[in-house]
Amino acid sequence: MTGRVIHTGQVVIDLVLRVEALPEPGADVFADEAAMAVGGGFNVLAAARGLGVETLYAGPLGEGPFTEAARQALEAIGVDHVGPLVPGDQGYCVAMTDARAERTFVSTRGAETRGPLDAFDHLEVRGDDVVYISGYSLADEASRVALERLVGRLAQDRVGCRALFDVSPMVGSVPLPALERIGELEPIWSLNERESGLLAARLGSAVEAGDHASTCEALSGPLGTVLVRAGERGSWFADGGSATRTPSIPVTPVDTNGAGDAHSGVLAAALARGMDLATALRWANIAGALTTTHFGPATCPSEAEIRALA
Repeated sequence: MTGRVIHTGQVVIDLVLRVEALPEPGADVFADEAAMAVGGGFNVLAAARGLGVETLYAGPLGEGPFTEAARQALEAIGVDHVGPLVPGDQGYCVAMTDARAERTFVSTRGAETRGPLDAFDHLEVRGDDVVYISGYSLADEASRVALERLVGRLAQDRVGCRALFDVSPMVGSVPLPALERIGELEPIWSLNERESGLLAARLGSAVEAGDHASTCEALSGPLGTVLVRAGERGSWFADGGSATRTPSIPVTPVDTNGAGDAHSGVLAAALARGMDLATALRWANIAGALTTTHFGPATCPSEAEIRALA
């Protein structure tokens, strides 16, 4: 039986700007392109739904125009909201992509950060489900406590579900005890190049920048199952031993915004479908690469497009 993907993170609104370069302090530039889209956790949810897996959003939704846009977008892709309803509107993220296809973010805190402490206490999780956890949930006390309660319950009850922990850029600032608590669920720790270096430094591991295999192995020692995503160079996976590289595909990127989300969504859905890890990682790498060839956040390719290159 196919499991479900359960997303415990945050759906927000992305205000997407394409610029030649970020302005200097005090300067102003005009965007070459601009768009507003539902983003954040929605990118992961859309990628998972694209593989035909039942997908649930367990994070908070508020009230207001941004929330209504998020609600309509979730309904359009067939994602059920099973999380709390809270006051206030969803937050938004200003995502700026420069001529190198690199992105920079400035985010606000909205309803997605105001869930109650018992937000996940009644969330039903089955043994064949994949629970997606975002590092952004550790940036706010209420979200962090709610997530820690869920992790503690699932670990204590030995539910047996699989967890995918996308540590996010917050890995450099959230308290280490909060990260360690997520480790009770024995998740796959998914990090990009920058995040893996930050976490290695915080854990006292001396690793050379750009040596993704060594970084992955160094992190796997204390953490367990670790995935380091390195864009066009592919990804490295380790589970207490030597790191194994999964190649990517060559593309000409125009926007890297949402690539990590597409990778996580496809990986979670593939695992929920019972796919072997090697194939799931290959599919995820292809999805992440193809996403960068389109402007905007939720641009994950279809299953047919992924299969054609797998």
